Amino acid sequence: MMYLYAGCGVAFIAALTLFGFVMHRAGRNAARVQSEQQNLTEANDENATLSRMNDAAANAPQTDDELLEKLRDGKEGL
Repeated sequence: MMYLYAGCGVAFIAALTLFGFVMHRAGRNAARVQSEQQNLTEANDENATLSRMNDAAANAPQTDDELLEKLRDGKEGL
């Protein structure tokens, strides 16, 4: 009977160890997913900013005459 209790105790400790290991891995995976989502959001924001900067540079007036014409037409700042 003593061997039965000892076996159950060992099995219980092994189950607790396995449960702790699985929970530890799940927590690390969740943290990694959250970190990757945050990195993706930051990259998307940076890409949007760079895209707006490229559009502004591409559509900017090239000469003073073009700038004055846009200001007269009320198109500057759009």
